Amino acid sequence: METQLTIPEELFLLTVNEKTGRKAPIRSTKFDILLASSILMELALRNRIDTDLNYLIPDRPEFTGVPVLDQALEVILANPTQEKITYWILKLAERAPRLRATLVSGLIGKGLLRMDQERVFLGFSSKKYPIPVQDKEIFEVKTRVRKMVTSSGLPDFRDVVIISVAWYGGLLNLIFSEEEITEYRNRIEQLAKMDLIGQAVTKSLRELTLSIVFSMRAKDIMGIKSPEEKLGDLVEEMKALMQIGDDSDMPEWLRKGTAQYKETLAYIKKTGTNEIFYNAKTGKYGLKTWAGLR
Repeated sequence: METQLTIPEELFLLTVNEKTGRKAPIRSTKFDILLASSILMELALRNRIDTDLNYLIPDRPEFTGVPVLDQALEVILANPTQEKITYWILKLAERAPRLRATLVSGLIGKGLLRMDQERVFLGFSSKKYPIPVQDKEIFEVKTRVRKMVTSSGLPDFRDVVIISVAWYGGLLNLIFSEEEITEYRNRIEQLAKMDLIGQAVTKSLRELTLSIVFSMRAKDIMGIKSPEEKLGDLVEEMKALMQIGDDSDMPEWLRKGTAQYKETLAYIKKTGTNEIFYNAKTGKYGLKTWAGLR
């Protein structure tokens, strides 16, 4: 088994809370699309596929020896026709349950995850994990991403790809506050644009995540999920991300019974989505950056 972490593996580690061991409650459709996108990026880096701005083109029909990548490559090679990148993201997203299971199994095999009943735990904290390509140690992925964004140096090319998929997929909200994302936005965008191989994939990713937001708004309009339910989901997600056990410890804009909570509900009703944030410094609400609507 190879020791270098793949982009899909790092993407998954990004969503695991290292203290509680729980995976962040990201909507399955959203994460499935991100997982599919990260697999395509890894295959592109390994020269198994190539892309122009719209289409995916098989390059070297050789398996990689990495189960999660080879499962995806097998699907791609079985189709003789040239398809758009968006088609393949959705095609692989349909197979996400199997791909996720294979991914977790591989991380457990590498000693980076352990399972306790249905909970996933990081299997390391400060343990050194060698990456032979650059003969360096891997930082725990969240720490490494934070260091990439807050420093001014040039990152490893694979790190650029991680930043790219995390930025366009909204996963940076698992690491940074919205205030920090606003502060470092220029740096983040600069890094994301350095990923020439993944630009075509992230273009499709942006289109798909945008369509998810609109579909969620449509469901609200049709009454499938009320604004109150959407706010309840947001509260539970933020409790998990901020490791808060008691509702009374929630920030005022998410604490039920406060005037600010009512303003949050009103904003969700206005926008039709709970993909929102509140900037305490400015006192203003906004839509999360990943949605591409700000």
